[in-house]
Parts: sequence; structure tokens; C-alpha cells
Amino acid sequence: MNDMWKQLFAETLLKTSVRAVARQSISPKIMRTLANNASYLLPHHSTDLEIEQLTLGELQAEKISPKDHANKTILYFHGGGFFLGSLNTHRAIVEAIAQRTQLPVIHVDYPLAPEATFPETSEAIYESYCALVDSGTAPHNIILAGDDAGANLALTLMLRLIRQDAEQPCGLILLSPFLDLTLTSDSVRYNQKLDALLSPEFLQKASDLYAPQPAQDVADPRISPLFAEDFSQLPPTFVQVGSKSLLLDDATRFKQKANDDDVKLTYKLYTGMWHNFMLFNAWFDEGKQALQDLASFTAQFKTEEE
Repeated sequence: MNDMWKQLFAETLLKTSVRAVARQSISPKIMRTLANNASYLLPHHSTDLEIEQLTLGELQAEKISPKDHANKTILYFHGGGFFLGSLNTHRAIVEAIAQRTQLPVIHVDYPLAPEATFPETSEAIYESYCALVDSGTAPHNIILAGDDAGANLALTLMLRLIRQDAEQPCGLILLSPFLDLTLTSDSVRYNQKLDALLSPEFLQKASDLYAPQPAQDVADPRISPLFAEDFSQLPPTFVQVGSKSLLLDDATRFKQKANDDDVKLTYKLYTGMWHNFMLFNAWFDEGKQALQDLASFTAQFKTEEE
């Protein structure tokens, strides 16, 4: 099967399964079970990788490492709209990132909504980061990364460290980032028939579960980091997004603000790709290219003095 047919098959499968299910009024618990089961369809890249179980603060984590690697570490937060996702659902992409970048990736299993909401989740993320630093990993050797809601958590963590005038991680990776929980990005509407994975209903559910109103203001930059006033102190940052993604404009709006603040930004738009397409990297060339682009971005940190 050539890549065009693989892409068409993948889009059709996702639209008729994952996206269709996500539009229904199904409990987060059931959706987590479905997502976990679906993750076993994704090929794994465990050859020449070592997997170690960790505890960071009160959170469980996995460290997936190439046998020979540089002294940098990617601290990764999975996506899932704040209420889905686990070490299982994202193990394949984390393995692929570790293998392609030849960097160890620490994948954090953070608490999910509605059992945990803002600020409990972001606080747990912060404590896990502090635990990693306290264990001996210097901030300048850490690259923060995440997809979807995990990208939101990575960016909000970085902005918190900047506000605290703390030593910063050396880089930031945002994959299909979910940065505006007010859902005011135009692409939430104009891409709703094109995105194979997301629906507006799913995004609204994610926003409601993570930051219940009226108790929370979803425009708070600690919840929707797109609304932060100043990005000028961000480290080198890498953004990937597909042209069919409902969250395309979350990424493009961030790009504009980051460029205005002179952030060293690498922005990659993948034509014809949907939300979080890089999770399906084994199926077609665009996914493989996304991983190669990510590896090219991280290569700059390997050349720095450690």
C-alpha cells in the first residue's frame, strides 16, 4: 500500500472510530479504556532502547533511553485533552522520539481531569519537574516537550519558571499544541470536517473538565498560555502542526506572538495532516518527516557544552 492510500485509510479509520467516539457523551473512564486499547495498534520502536520506571514527586514516569546518548533529557507530557492519555497510549511516540533523537525521554503520568483539575494538574507537573532537578538533572540539560494538552502543560511550566526567575530548561517542543481553552481559534470551526482526530465537542469537553466554569477563567494564561503577555524569555522552541488540525490556529497565533517577542522559533506546518498526526508516524512519510524534523531541532542542544 503506497503512502497516499495509507494516509487515506488512516484518516477514514480515525474519523469513523476515534473522532466519532469522542463526539459522544461517553464518560472519561470509558474513553480512557478505549484509547488504551487503540494504542496497541501503533507500532513500537523498542529495539536498542532501555525502559526504566521512575517516580518524580508523587507521579509515576518512564525513562526511555537509547543505549548511547547525549547528556540532555526530554521531559515529555502526553496529550489527551487533559482527561485522556497515559504511559501506555503514548509509549509508541515516546519510543520513536527517543530512538530518532538519540536522547532519553522521561514520560510523566500526570493526574487527569475530572479527578484532577487546574491548578492541581499543573502543580503536580511542576513538582515532578522539581523532583527531576533535585535528583541531579540540571535545568540546562532538560528539554520540555508535549503534544496537545501536554504541550499546554509544557509551555505553562516553562512560563512559570520564567516568572519565578528560575534556571530554565534549554528547549521547548510543542506538538499540535492545545493553547487556547476559550476555543476562539478560527480553525476550530473551519477545520472541523477535515481533522481526522478532533472534534469541537471533544475540545469543549476538555476545557470544561480541566477548568470548570465559573470557578475558573479559561482565559487565564496559566490555563490558556496563548494569552501570556510575554514570550521573550522562552528558550529555542519547536512547533509542529498539521494543516487540517482543529488547533492549527493555536499554533499559528503562538507563532506570531513568539516571533513578535523574538523567540528563536522553529515552526513546521505539514500540509494535509490532522491533529497529532505524528503519533501515527509509522504509517506514512509525513509522520516520519515530523520525527526527523524534531531530531534536527534537538541536535543543536547536543553540540552545546554540557
